[in-house]
Amino acid sequence: MKKNINDITWLKLDNAALIYPSTLSRKFASMFRLTITLIEDIDNDILHDALNNVLKRFPTFNFELRQGFFWCYLNKINKPPIIDKDYNNPMLRINFDKNNKYMFRIRTYKNRIAIELFHALADGTAALSFLLTLTCEYLRLKYNIKPEYTDMVLDPNEKAKKSEIEDAFLKVTSSKGSLVHEEKAYHLKGIKEEENILDIITGKIKIDDIKKISKSYNCTITELLISLLMLSIQDIRKKSKDKSNKVIKISVPVNLRKIYNIKTHRNFSSYVNVSLDNNKEYTLDEIIKIIKKQLEYMLREDVINSKISANVKLMKNQFIRRVPMFLKKHVMSYTEAVMGDGYITTTLSNLGLVKTPNCMNKYITDMNFILGKSRGKSNAVTAIGYKDNLYITFSRTIKDSEFERIFFTKLTSMNINVYIESNRWNNEM
Repeated sequence: MKKNINDITWLKLDNAALIYPSTLSRKFASMFRLTITLIEDIDNDILHDALNNVLKRFPTFNFELRQGFFWCYLNKINKPPIIDKDYNNPMLRINFDKNNKYMFRIRTYKNRIAIELFHALADGTAALSFLLTLTCEYLRLKYNIKPEYTDMVLDPNEKAKKSEIEDAFLKVTSSKGSLVHEEKAYHLKGIKEEENILDIITGKIKIDDIKKISKSYNCTITELLISLLMLSIQDIRKKSKDKSNKVIKISVPVNLRKIYNIKTHRNFSSYVNVSLDNNKEYTLDEIIKIIKKQLEYMLREDVINSKISANVKLMKNQFIRRVPMFLKKHVMSYTEAVMGDGYITTTLSNLGLVKTPNCMNKYITDMNFILGKSRGKSNAVTAIGYKDNLYITFSRTIKDSEFERIFFTKLTSMNINVYIESNRWNNEM
C-alpha cells in the first residue's frame, strides 16, 4: 500500500459492503440520512469550501463504485462533490452519474445540512464523524471559531491514517465462525406508498424522562425502546387477521469499534436479532426481561466474532470468489431478499448520545438520523440523542401509521411528553 493514502486510486469493498451493490437497482439503494440543524441559514459557497477541505481527511468518501469481473470495487473520483437543495421527500436513490459518481450527497435547506449515503461506502458512525467534521469546518470558515477536535470531529489538516481506510473485519476475524439459523419474522403490512415516497415521523422527547423510565425497569434506553416497539407490534398483530406463528424480530446494529477499539471510516458494524415468540401475550416487564437476556448473550465478543468470521469466511470461499459478478449479483440479491428482510420485522438503529465540542454547541440546535427504504420490510426505526433531547424516527413505505401512533402513545402513557415532526405535518402529543 502506498505511503500517501490520498494517492490510492482503488480499494476493495469492505466485508459488510459486499452485499450492497447486489441490491442496487434503478429504483432502490440501501441508504441512510443524518442531519444537523444550525442557528442560521447555510451559506452554500462556504459549505463547498468546507467540503473540499474535509474530503482530504476522509479519502474513502472520494471513491465511486465500479463493477469488476468478479467483485465490485471502489475507484478514486477526480471530480468535485455537489451540494444539492434538500427536499421534503428524502433519500431517493442517488443517481451516481448526476452526482459526479459520489456515493453520498450533501443537501441543504435553510439552516439544515444533511448527508444521504449509500451503505456500501460507510456505516452510521463513519458518516456521523464526516458530517460533524464538515459542520465544524463550516463553522470555522463562517464564524472564525477556534475548532476543538475529538475522536468524532477531526482536524481536516491532519493526514488520514492507514487504519481508517482498511477493512477492519479482516483484522478481527478468526478461524472459527458459524452462521446463526434464523426463523422467518412477522411483517407489518399495509397499502404501499407511491414508489418515490418515504413517510417519516420523528418523536422528540427529553432524555432525562426516558432515562428515568428505563432506570425504573432496570434496563438501558435501547432495551426499553426495543421492548416498547415489540409491545406495539404485538398490539397490532392482536388486531390483525394474521394467525401465523412467525416471531416478532427486531434487528439491532452494533458498532464494532467499541468492542475492538478500531477506528475506521468504512463499514464496521454487525447486528443482533432479538425476538419474541407468538406463544402468549407479553407485558412490557416480561418483554424487557426477555430482551435483556438475549442481548446479554448476543453482545458477547465471542458470539459476535463468530458471526463476523462466518461472513468473512463465506466471502473468501473459492467457489463464490470465482463466480462472475454478473451472476453473483443475482444470487446475492435473491439471497438478501429472501434471507435478509424476511427474517426481520423491523430495525432499531441507535447512534446514542452525540457530544459536540463547546465551540460547536451554541451553533447547533438539533440532529436527526433516518434509515431509507428496505426492499423486504415496510419500516425502520432510529434513535439519536443530542443535548437534552432524544429523536426517535420511523421511516416507512406503507400509508398506515398505526405502528408509530401506538408506540408514541405508550410513551405518553408513561408521562413522557412527545413532540411529533413529520415530512407530512407537525404536532404535539
